[in-house]
Amino acid sequence: MTLYIIQSTGEMTECTNKEIALASTNVLVVISHTQKKIYTWIGGQSSPHSKFACARETARLRMELGYKIVNLEESATNDEFLQAVDIACNIQSDSATTRKPKPVKPIAKADPKPKTKTAAKPKTETKPKTAAKPKAKPKAEPKETKEDTARRYSSKTVETTIVDIEHIMKQLEVLPHLGNSIRDYVIISDTLYIAPENLEKPGTESKVKLPDGSFVADDYVPRLFLENGKIIAVELWREN
Repeated sequence: MTLYIIQSTGEMTECTNKEIALASTNVLVVISHTQKKIYTWIGGQSSPHSKFACARETARLRMELGYKIVNLEESATNDEFLQAVDIACNIQSDSATTRKPKPVKPIAKADPKPKTKTAAKPKTETKPKTAAKPKAKPKAEPKETKEDTARRYSSKTVETTIVDIEHIMKQLEVLPHLGNSIRDYVIISDTLYIAPENLEKPGTESKVKLPDGSFVADDYVPRLFLENGKIIAVELWREN
């Protein structure tokens, strides 16, 4: 068994201390090869970044190992999970203490060799350098007119502004709640935001920075928000 703490950056850090691991601010992943299970444990005060990274990493591990995923909240911690944590901590701590360092062989110093004089190379005649031809000046590009500038900024390819995001967030707040679920994230354009109700300071926007790669968000139920026949936003809901 192996116990990992999921950092907010998405990194998985091994842990051998049960008390440190079960802190409310942590998100844990325990891999049990004997049971062929992957346990996830979400602390009550853990960050949304760690939760999102946990969903990505457990989906990747399930594809690699083929094990069943068991998701647990801190309030639903059971004896089976605690026993798996105890075994993982004991195995990791024992392997760390029994691991012997490999002896390092001393590097033998090379015998100093007598310096030998090398014969001087015969001088070769050098041809006089010819003067370089002056480079032609690049043609100046035509200046952009006021009409061109107005046409460029009136294009529909302009990115979503902060005002547009606030407008979309207000429209999403009017929609009905998805049963007994929690909205964790909102995707607008090419940016992932933490849902406003999960922020410590309401009214602020928090963008989620994640490394490149793909993952299966099977723990989330998406809800699309359309306007004028286009997908404006995607909400990610998680069962409570």
